[in-house]
Amino acid sequence: MTIQEILNVDAVMKVPGYIVFILSIVVVSSVTPLLFSKEKMKITIWDYLFPVLGPLLWLALVWAQVGSTISSQNFLLEMFGVLMVSITVPWARFAVLYWQAKVAPTLSFVLTLAPMVIALALRLTVPTLPS
Repeated sequence: MTIQEILNVDAVMKVPGYIVFILSIVVVSSVTPLLFSKEKMKITIWDYLFPVLGPLLWLALVWAQVGSTISSQNFLLEMFGVLMVSITVPWARFAVLYWQAKVAPTLSFVLTLAPMVIALALRLTVPTLPS
């Protein structure tokens, strides 16, 4: 009996490699502004998790068959949009920290919801594209 059979690795590791790669890119690119923001604001677990929620919500919407039928072109276009927002938002929140305006906390909160709103908007508005 091999170690793989003992641990039953195939049954445990059902996550496709591209999902792990996508989420790794988002996590690595969003941790940097958080490290720079530590002296300006209290960092919580939510600050680390919200950039990943956009791609995860998009995958959940695809699984729930919300929006148009998914093709490889839809995947590329929609996931690119969600990833760009997920990567950009932590940097935008970092810039908002240095504003002296009263709307800065509200804008920072709205920015945290942006990846999930974009994921939902893309799933509902982009038609099925040819492969």
